[in-house]
Amino acid sequence: MSTDDSSAELRGHAARQMLEEDARWAMDVVLSGQEAGGDNAAYLPLLLGHHFVRIAYEGAILLRSPRPHVGIPELAVLLNEQYAEITAMARHATKLLDDTQKSDDDVLSELEQILEDHHNRLTGNTFRWARWLESDIGLFLCQDRLIGATVPTAYRLGLDITNVGTISGEDLRAVSEEWGATMAVLGVAALNTGRPTATIDLSHGFEINYRDRRVSRYFRHRFEPEFPSSLKALLLLIEGDLNTARTVLPRTTVNHEQAGFRARTITLYHSLTALKRVLARYPGTNTAETRGLQVLLEDPATLRLLSSGGRQVRNRCMHYEMSNPALHLDLSLPMFGIIEAVYPGNSWDQFDRDVTSVTSRVADLLGSWKSTSQ
Repeated sequence: MSTDDSSAELRGHAARQMLEEDARWAMDVVLSGQEAGGDNAAYLPLLLGHHFVRIAYEGAILLRSPRPHVGIPELAVLLNEQYAEITAMARHATKLLDDTQKSDDDVLSELEQILEDHHNRLTGNTFRWARWLESDIGLFLCQDRLIGATVPTAYRLGLDITNVGTISGEDLRAVSEEWGATMAVLGVAALNTGRPTATIDLSHGFEINYRDRRVSRYFRHRFEPEFPSSLKALLLLIEGDLNTARTVLPRTTVNHEQAGFRARTITLYHSLTALKRVLARYPGTNTAETRGLQVLLEDPATLRLLSSGGRQVRNRCMHYEMSNPALHLDLSLPMFGIIEAVYPGNSWDQFDRDVTSVTSRVADLLGSWKSTSQ
């Protein structure tokens, strides 16, 4: 076998292995949640579902690849993609404002519509004198930190509250079952035929709480007063993602460290790029929070994450197939030395420390960002 063939085979092996790791993590989360029961079993798929969609979408692409040592035709034919369009839509939503298929205004317009739909569907249903008690947004919390909210989740997964129990006009259970079946196929991408099992302890010491709120009152005290509700919903999505990355992901990836690293890296990268565009959208806003965010975005660790090398790491965490023949991997290093290969001068350990540190700092800033008008 030539050196080029050997290198291509190693890249293909690495891609398949990462896909299998991610799929088995997703299955472990679902199985462990079911075993633990309670609210966590219902909440975790909503909070982590966009990662599951990413794995399903990108994994299907890898299995169908025509490149030698990469695609696995015998597994690809097992995929059922009746809801492929829904999967693609949800996967693109993971990119936040980096979605090339939508402008920033498109994203904010969709969030505004979802806010309106939730308000119309969830309010005005009781006696007039009691309507001030009604709520139109739900908040998920873990360790007293916001880890998600119903409106951003509806946007990201295509949940349509005007057609209860559906996802983009299709049955939620059917779509979820298709994603689950896809994970089962992807979970043997590296030819590990071991049966997926529940290995994550979610039965104690880990609690996700839910609280109902009224958008008109809750948003009055969040972020900047001149920010429209749609932008506040986007910031809420980012805050939830970052806190999920620091509280939920570490708990669910005890036995899946590399899958956790990829999920945290993707989360932070798109959160940072979205926050940069939010600041650019309101250049005249000059408060302690916007100044603090600007300082964080100019921090050396953040600049490393957003550099060309950092983007390459994000790409390799998002897309499994590696076609660059100059990409030389090292089986002795975490993630096969991909970080060191695409980001010379950096390492998996350093990059992981940057992701952990910046995630916590930005999440803390967003969590304490109160409206100056209160």
